[in-house]
Amino acid sequence: TFFPDLTSAAQFTYLVLSFVQAASDLNIKNLLDLTCFTLSDKFIKGKTPEEIRTTFNIKTEVTPEEEEELKRENQWAFE
Repeated sequence: TFFPDLTSAAQFTYLVLSFVQAASDLNIKNLLDLTCFTLSDKFIKGKTPEEIRTTFNIKTEVTPEEEEELKRENQWAFE
């Protein structure tokens, strides 16, 4: 079969990110839109910023004070 056995979340994540990268590299807009939607729906929707950072292993250099200031300046994004 073409698709690997998606028995773990890590394998599924890798597959989706691979499709996002391929669609971007090949400039296939519809596939890029679909894969980005899947990525956001499965891995971002309903999660806190900290959970998203953990999911994608994102390190932040923003201090807690700077983060609070950004939240105050962009309150609309947290409603």
